[in-house]
Amino acid sequence: MTNLSEILHIEPDATAEAVRRRLARIDGEQVAVVLPKGWGELNSIPRLRLIQRQAVARNQQIALVTHDLSTRQAAQQLGIPVYASESGLAGRTWRMTPSLPTVDPRQPAVGLPHPPAWRTASGEAAGKGRDAITARPSLHRSRQRRIQAAEAWRRPAPLWLRLIGYTLVGGFLLAVLAAFAVYVLPAATVTVVPGQRQVEAPVTLSASPDVDAVDVQGRLLPGRLMETYVELTGTIATSGSEQAAQGKAVGQVVFTNQTNREVRIPAGTIVSTSTGDRNDFSTTSETVVPGPQGSQATASIEAIEEGVQGNARANTITTVSGALRTQVGVTNPGATGGGQSALVRVVKQVDKDTLLAQLETQAKSDAFARLQPELRANEWLSESSIQTFTVAQFFDHFNDEPADVLGLTLRVLVQGVAVDQETARTIAMAALQEAVPERGKLVADSVQFLVDPNVTVIGRTVGFTVVGRGNYVIPIDNRELRSAVTGLSMEEANALLQEQWLLQQPPEFYIDPDWFGTLPRFGSRIQVRVEFDQAARGE
Repeated sequence: MTNLSEILHIEPDATAEAVRRRLARIDGEQVAVVLPKGWGELNSIPRLRLIQRQAVARNQQIALVTHDLSTRQAAQQLGIPVYASESGLAGRTWRMTPSLPTVDPRQPAVGLPHPPAWRTASGEAAGKGRDAITARPSLHRSRQRRIQAAEAWRRPAPLWLRLIGYTLVGGFLLAVLAAFAVYVLPAATVTVVPGQRQVEAPVTLSASPDVDAVDVQGRLLPGRLMETYVELTGTIATSGSEQAAQGKAVGQVVFTNQTNREVRIPAGTIVSTSTGDRNDFSTTSETVVPGPQGSQATASIEAIEEGVQGNARANTITTVSGALRTQVGVTNPGATGGGQSALVRVVKQVDKDTLLAQLETQAKSDAFARLQPELRANEWLSESSIQTFTVAQFFDHFNDEPADVLGLTLRVLVQGVAVDQETARTIAMAALQEAVPERGKLVADSVQFLVDPNVTVIGRTVGFTVVGRGNYVIPIDNRELRSAVTGLSMEEANALLQEQWLLQQPPEFYIDPDWFGTLPRFGSRIQVRVEFDQAARGE
């Protein structure tokens, strides 16, 4: 008589094959396999499927008891029940739900479809009599089907299909003739009067007090050095914070005489802890330890340094400094206390850097205001060109020093380079004339110069940009204009020409024949006339 359920415990050094063999020796209908902790032999779906197939063949229902995540996932994919502990098996009945159909090893063909009749050994269809014998498809039959399919391509097209073809060809010829009449036959003449367009030429110049003459090619001109001294004071709230020691720890120690005579311990004798970080204490008054050996005397002590590090636990002060260490022993029956710490604001380097930058910026701004009245006629001084050089600085606190406010006294040498604007404009004018296109003419009344306030300073040389702007009569290329208006309507061509070339007046168009009001599609059928003389007169 077989057991209804069995529990199989697996050893940590067992293999998946050993598990399969042990299952084969169990006759129970339900078998729970308890896997050891950290055992991963059955975390593979193929190995776990072999055990499942064996269980199905033996009409067994197996379940796994494990905490291994990969093993639990593999079992769930195969339909094998999984439990977290043996206590969860009590009173339960489990069944596997395989995801794939199982194969009976005694009858492997059960459930498979019947093979074709021509593949059976006797030539009979499965489940039918001998009258159902069929033959393998012959090569002749397949060849005949291909011949019949090819003959369909050799038949002439039907009449309706040929008529459609002739109609399409005739329509194509008519379309070609119509395109010739629309695109090739028309001719046109376009007359335009050029307008004016703005030109801009930025020029990068350099000015230096070390230069005596203007160098047009090198874009270099003389500059005048201006300088002044500025002295400022300022303060800033400190941003750092640290724990600062406050108060010295106090307590009492007991000295034990290690000699047979009286021992005098002077005030200020140093005693120290012997465990953890060393903390030193000093006696606050003179103490006399009487003889003989083993006699004791109590003395008050005070920590050398302020802060909580002076708060020592009981029986940790056991060392006497100096020559007295061989005459007396020491201990503290009670803990020392009174050392404290508090959060205070301190000076940080970032506070110094911030305050210094603020005063330097203020010094540069003040210096620019002081230098302005000293400029000569036609001179220009950029605020960005001013350089500051710290002559002296004094902070009233050091780094990490407790303080709520940091003060600074600063003395700065300020230098700037003044530039003659007329000389700069002369060089910029030459660059602006070079920027005008060939055959264009610059309109003198429209010329203006702008100086970029942003400059670069290298040593005592100041680099800056002067932008020259003006209008010039637009030169028009006939081929470019013809290409732009080809195929456009007169309204579109009118808008394009006035927008792209800024004409003084709307263009004139003459089209022959004017069937659709559209310029020819081929540029060779368009003639362009440019009235440069009228544009130069501004009429």
